[in-house]
Amino acid sequence: MKDFILKYVFRLNPNTPGQPLLKSFNLLFPEATNVEWSKEKDGHFEVIFRVNGIEQIAWFERSGKWLKTETNYKIDMLNTSIREKLEKFGQIMSSIFIEKADSMRGYEFIIRDSFQVRHIFITDSDGNVSERLNFNEGELL
Repeated sequence: MKDFILKYVFRLNPNTPGQPLLKSFNLLFPEATNVEWSKEKDGHFEVIFRVNGIEQIAWFERSGKWLKTETNYKIDMLNTSIREKLEKFGQIMSSIFIEKADSMRGYEFIIRDSFQVRHIFITDSDGNVSERLNFNEGELL
């Protein structure tokens, strides 16, 4: 009901980012193109965009506080030492670089092993594995 009142009585859409959020986004990602916003069930906003052709997803609070960004890395963008560490487990299918507001930085990889089974690897920013999950069930190995 609250969303209805805001949207139709006051002509405000609670599902669109406000000026503080847009300002914060534009300061952090001035080169962003193809920007698409959505409001998540938890009230945070997700924005999908591209910078220099690379897809990124960022999460913000309505206030404009940045929470995290995920960047879809191409395999050739990875540092050689990181790639070598992960290729020992199999073929790297995808890699996502994750930066969080709490200063955590790391990667999430999908790697296919020699039996053609896919696994999710969570690493620190140097490629050291901290978690390994089954791709399909999301269970810890």
